[in-house]
Amino acid sequence: MGCVYRRWWYLQLSCILMMNLVTANFEIQKQALASISSGNLEEIDHECWELCSMMLIEMKKLKVANTVPGFWNFMMFLQKSKRPPHYNIFINLAQDFWSMYVDCALSRAHGMGRRQLTTPLAYFDISMEDSRK
Repeated sequence: MGCVYRRWWYLQLSCILMMNLVTANFEIQKQALASISSGNLEEIDHECWELCSMMLIEMKKLKVANTVPGFWNFMMFLQKSKRPPHYNIFINLAQDFWSMYVDCALSRAHGMGRRQLTTPLAYFDISMEDSRK
């Protein structure tokens, strides 16, 4: 008997959810997502964007694109390509770009980028030199 009541409850819940889905106002959700999107143009540091794009072109020795717009057209081609190797190249380039861009944006905004850590051996060498003096 409990199984019948559980099924009836699931049926009612499903009907309520479907009615809410039919009458939902998706414009509110679109506005909320657009406001938290990281792609807003006023949030982009254009100098870092251009600098990191050019650095990536030089670092990876890309012969396909010599300019920033050409590079991003190439990236769009790689992203939309149906071939898995193209998409893998896109992911690698995007990760490298994002890492460089975040470093640049942080250093411009806060006066610091990624901190370069020295090895424990370097600390040991410094302390040994100090003790000799």
